[in-house]
Amino acid sequence: MNNKEKFKIIKSNLFFLLILTIVVFCLYGKSINFDFTYGDDTNLILYKVGYLSDIRNLPTIFTTSCYYSKDFPYYRPLLNLSFMLEIVVFGANTKVYHLTNIILFILALYLMYVFLIKIKLNAIVLKFLILLVAVHPIFTSTVVWIPARNDTLLAIFIYTSLIFFVDYLKTKNTKNLILYLLFFALALFTKESSILIVFIYLLFIWCFNYKLKKEELIKNIIIAVPIIVIYLYFRHIAISGGNIISYLTNFSETLKNMFVGALIYLYQFIIPDIHIMLYNIKVNVIHFASFLLLLFVIFVGFYKKFIARKVFIWCVFLFCLFLFPTCLLDDYIILNHRLVPIIPAIIIPIALFIENIIKKQIIKKVLLFLFVILFLFYLGISFTFQNNYREKNIYWSNSYIDAPNCHATAYWMGRLCFEQGDFIKAKEFFIKANNLKPIYFSDLALIYYREGNMDKAEELYNKSIEYGINKAQCYRNLSVIYLRKDKDINKAIEYAKLAIQEEPYDEGYKLYLQELQKLTNEKDNI
Repeated sequence: MNNKEKFKIIKSNLFFLLILTIVVFCLYGKSINFDFTYGDDTNLILYKVGYLSDIRNLPTIFTTSCYYSKDFPYYRPLLNLSFMLEIVVFGANTKVYHLTNIILFILALYLMYVFLIKIKLNAIVLKFLILLVAVHPIFTSTVVWIPARNDTLLAIFIYTSLIFFVDYLKTKNTKNLILYLLFFALALFTKESSILIVFIYLLFIWCFNYKLKKEELIKNIIIAVPIIVIYLYFRHIAISGGNIISYLTNFSETLKNMFVGALIYLYQFIIPDIHIMLYNIKVNVIHFASFLLLLFVIFVGFYKKFIARKVFIWCVFLFCLFLFPTCLLDDYIILNHRLVPIIPAIIIPIALFIENIIKKQIIKKVLLFLFVILFLFYLGISFTFQNNYREKNIYWSNSYIDAPNCHATAYWMGRLCFEQGDFIKAKEFFIKANNLKPIYFSDLALIYYREGNMDKAEELYNKSIEYGINKAQCYRNLSVIYLRKDKDINKAIEYAKLAIQEEPYDEGYKLYLQELQKLTNEKDNI
């Protein structure tokens, strides 16, 4: 390839990046003015602004959990680092968080395009398909819901790692080896499931007909093993729970979740019947029918030799491998942003199929017409659906409509009613949430506290602590009870300190303790 051809390709790719950027910003630009949904973003950002605004806290991000609390077994330091950098540079501004999400989504899609070009898929077909992905409603939450950024970051690091991995397999260049493993390391520190990429690399070599000599494999292991060990060491420091054995004890439930999840995700990809979240979904005839249609298309692709079998195996493996960890959760909720790192598993077979049927001019015209129809259809749905994430009242009201039997949505409906002063309705929702999953003792305690039943509130807070749920919040509220009921400032201070021990980076708990200590000083001075 001469320099003129290279320049032409670079120019074409940059033009595609420009078009992709314009499309995504036109669609999601209004989300820049959206507020917090109070679904994870509060614990990640809103309640931690004081901590995140101090750059001196940067090292501790790598030695604490995702939510800065011992109650959560998630270790995702690069997500928190992204929020810290935004707050340090721009201050606590929701517009910045939403703008960053848009930019990261564009970057993820473009890097996926570069990776798929590397494995020699048709560039023109890919551009059209990625534009459809950019406006597909199934990825709306990825852009407009701030906490979904974690999967976008993961996708960026996975795609970049695969880009350098392909270059390494072609050249056996040490620089490419280091770069692909560097981005593998960044993926590890973004989300736990990325450790499974090791299997993706190995299968990729076989499925795409590359070869790796024994000495080259040893070189990979020599660099990769220390990376994994360092990651596991830091995770061990930050996380006390998360025993994988406990998850695998109910393997049949995991397989059921995987089957249902795969069916629903693929159905929503084919027919954009999009929801904020889905919980305890029962598959129906329509789900099965869409899945059978997909199987038929795949069968035709195999029969006509449009889709290489080994490549398809890699795609299925990629899809299932990254779906598997979410299905281990005892509380499986279908959230569409989890699909972002595995878009290639869906795009590759479609691209190969189209590439083999566009040889006739009439087929090209039909596909172009279909693209325009789908593009406008997806665009309209996504433009409207993103409004569900505008602010917390809209978000949780629609989440409850989507998943009325989910304890989290019932709980948040209770919170909304409580904030609006409808305490009777709030109590009903809290009781429903606790019946669905008995972890909301502290919220019922709040109702009893407001009713003046301090003994019942104290009992429920202690029960929540016993179960290891919301311990910091419970200690803090018990502190208030002891101050109000028993007039015991010393005991109140003791429990306020226990709250800080549980969540040492929560500024609200620190300010509360300071107020108590002022009361003590005033009492001593009298």
